[in-house]
Amino acid sequence: MTNKNKKTSAGIGGAAAPSKQARQQSEDSQDYSSFKTVLFYCMLIVFLPVITFFLLKAVVLDGFFEMSELKVNIFSAVGAVVALHIALGLYIYRAYFGGSGAKASKVD
Repeated sequence: MTNKNKKTSAGIGGAAAPSKQARQQSEDSQDYSSFKTVLFYCMLIVFLPVITFFLLKAVVLDGFFEMSELKVNIFSAVGAVVALHIALGLYIYRAYFGGSGAKASKVD
């Protein structure tokens, strides 16, 4: 009976614990990688159009071209919309074709 108790207690924390811990670390690593990717694209989608608008307005259109204020604002807004569509297209491309190329396997 004492051998049975020793075997049971060794089985609880023995060989199963490291594989479970390694699997949890792997899942955490995948979650963190996904979080970084989504955060990057969210920042790109939010800030790229704003930066594009003000750079086009202040530096390019007001600095190099003599245009009316209305035309400068319109062209800057169009540039910001184009930048937004490029950022969204990059995100959709990454989501559709995948970034890592590895298929997720189902773990029971």
